[in-house]
Amino acid sequence: MILVAKRFLWGLAVSAVVLSAAAVHAAVLNVPGDHRTIQEAVDRAAPGDTVRVAPGTYRGNVVLGEGVVLQGAGAAETTIVGDGTGSVIVGAKGAVIEGFTITGSGTKGTTGTMMDAGISGNNAPMTIANNIIKGNNTGIKLYYSPSYVINNVIASSRVHGVYLSYSDARVRNNIITGNGGYGVYVSYSTPELTNNTIWGNSFGIYSEVSSVAVKNNIVARNEKAGISWAELPEAQEGVEPRLSHNLVWGNGTDYVNVSAGPGGLSADPRLKDPSGGDFRLASGSPAAGAGENGADLGAYGGEEAQAHLPLPPSQKSYASLKPDFGATKEPDYMSAAAWSEGTGSGRGNFDSYCVTCHGPGGAGDGILAETLDVRPRDLTNKELLSQRTDEFLFKVIRNGGASVGFSENMMPFSNTLSDDEIRAVISYIRSELCKCKYEGGE
Repeated sequence: MILVAKRFLWGLAVSAVVLSAAAVHAAVLNVPGDHRTIQEAVDRAAPGDTVRVAPGTYRGNVVLGEGVVLQGAGAAETTIVGDGTGSVIVGAKGAVIEGFTITGSGTKGTTGTMMDAGISGNNAPMTIANNIIKGNNTGIKLYYSPSYVINNVIASSRVHGVYLSYSDARVRNNIITGNGGYGVYVSYSTPELTNNTIWGNSFGIYSEVSSVAVKNNIVARNEKAGISWAELPEAQEGVEPRLSHNLVWGNGTDYVNVSAGPGGLSADPRLKDPSGGDFRLASGSPAAGAGENGADLGAYGGEEAQAHLPLPPSQKSYASLKPDFGATKEPDYMSAAAWSEGTGSGRGNFDSYCVTCHGPGGAGDGILAETLDVRPRDLTNKELLSQRTDEFLFKVIRNGGASVGFSENMMPFSNTLSDDEIRAVISYIRSELCKCKYEGGE
C-alpha cells in the first residue's frame, strides 16, 4: 500500500489575517435573543459572523455555513441535543465550534462518510475546541478536513472517539474516554496527536497507511490495545510512525506493529480520579515533566494546557484559530484519484470502510465484530464466497445487507462509493482475501 504524502500547511490566522474584508464587519447573532433557533441564526449568518448561543438546552441538528463561529456559553451551560438521526453538527470550511455539550446523534454506521457523529466534516477544515462531545455514534468524524481538535472531552461514543480519514488534523489536549471502538482512528492522513489522554476505550490509537506524529500522550487502560498500526510500517510504503514521549500502560496490549520511540514510558500515570472524570495528574505522577521539553504528559500538559477541561469561550476562545486550508502542495489533494492506493482502489476502500467490522484480513474479526448482533461474515471463506456471484456481492455492498435479507448492520454504500469503486472492492476480496471465484450456487 502506498501513501502519497501530502501535507496541509498550518497557520494561526490572527490579527489582520482574521480581519478580512468580511470579518471587519462581522456580526453577532444571539440565540434566542435575535433568533429562535440555532439553525435559523446560522442560516442568516455570513462568513466571519458569530452565532452566540445562551445557556440552555437546544434540540435539533445544525448544519453550519462557511466561516461561521458557533459559540456556546460553555459546555456546562449550553447543550445541543440532536434529533437522533445523522450528525448533530455538520461542519463547514473555516467554521469554529466551541463551548457546547453535543449529544444525541443517529446510530448508523461504523465507518465511512455516512457514519453518524456528534460533529462531522467532509471537505470542511474547521476548529473544534472546548466542547464535551458525548453519547453519540462517533464523537468527531473528519473526511478531507484538516482541522484543529483542541481541549475537548470526547466520551461514551457507541463507536469511535475521533475518526480521521484523509484529514491532517491537529488533535491536542483532549480527553478521549469510554468509546466503544477506537479512541482515535487514522487512515490516509498525516495528523499530529499531542498531549491527549486516551483512556478506557476499546482501542486507544489505530493507524493505517498514515504517518502519524504521536507525542506527549497518555494512552492507558484501553481494553484491547494502546497504540496499533494495521501493518508493520515497512509493509506500508511511505509510512513513517513518529512516536515520542508517550506513557502507554495497562492496555490489553500496549503496542501492535509499532514501538514506543524515544522517551516512552510504561507506568501507572497516577491520575487523580479517572473513574470520576478527573484526569489530572496526581502528586508523584511519572507523567509530570516527562514530555518533550519537560512538558507534562496528557491533556493537562503542553502549550495548549488549560487548568480545566473544557473552559467556556469567555475564559478561552479559539475563534481566531483557523487552519490554512488553502495551502496544499497540490490542488488535487481533495480528489480521491490523487491517491494511488486511496479511496479509488479496492484495498484502499476496504481498509477505509470494511476493516472495523471485517478486520484487516477480512476474517470477520474487526474491532466492532463482537458488539454486533450478527457477526460479520468471514471474507476469507472460500466455500462461502465461491457460492456468491459478483452481482450478489455488488447488491449487498451497494444497497445494504437488508436488501438481500442480511443484517441491517451492513449499511448501504451507494452514497459513499461509486459503482466502479464497489466492483474494485469485490475484486480485492476475490483476489486477496478469499482467493476464489464464483463456482455456482446462489
